[in-house]
Amino acid sequence: MKICFLACSIYQPELEAVLAQIRRDRVFDCELAVTYLPLRLHVNLKNLKEAVLTALDETIADKIILLYGSKCHPEFGEFLKDHQPVRFAESNCIELILGERMHEIDNSSKTFYLTPGWLMKWRELFDRGWGIDEVELRQSFGYYDKILLFDTGVSEITDEMILEFFEYTRVPIEVEQGGLDVFKSNILAAIRTATAGSA
Repeated sequence: MKICFLACSIYQPELEAVLAQIRRDRVFDCELAVTYLPLRLHVNLKNLKEAVLTALDETIADKIILLYGSKCHPEFGEFLKDHQPVRFAESNCIELILGERMHEIDNSSKTFYLTPGWLMKWRELFDRGWGIDEVELRQSFGYYDKILLFDTGVSEITDEMILEFFEYTRVPIEVEQGGLDVFKSNILAAIRTATAGSA
């Protein structure tokens, strides 16, 4: 059986680490493949929809797991009906990685979240070439009390990387050491769903 993750590239550092553990431990007797879609698709919902549908049509697998948050596109439920990929209930990439910890933080402050993938790819998402208004974007960070960088431990994070993002946003950045437990649990559950009923 072949299972393919169709994933936003924001997840790449964490997903590669988790799948390496799953393959090493031989948790499942199936082939696990990944196709990453560009992070910048989030800038335009029409482009995101078209890219996801094209990838679903072109992916050759027994089952596809769509690694996007449930709210990454408001019409996921409608336009995915014919494809029936395994999906996640969590609303976005941060909730898939932090779980309940995100809600605890949200109750205490207005927080913008970063993961290592976010920190490595933020310029791709905020590139003016994709129709982003840089002034509006920078102003939108004024809403937040802080930025929380949740270090999942899968990539090197340097002081220079953090400083560069701070200089762009002008919002204080806190670093919280985390891990992959919540994300791995979500990935394992998705693979179990995808393999359910297989011989």
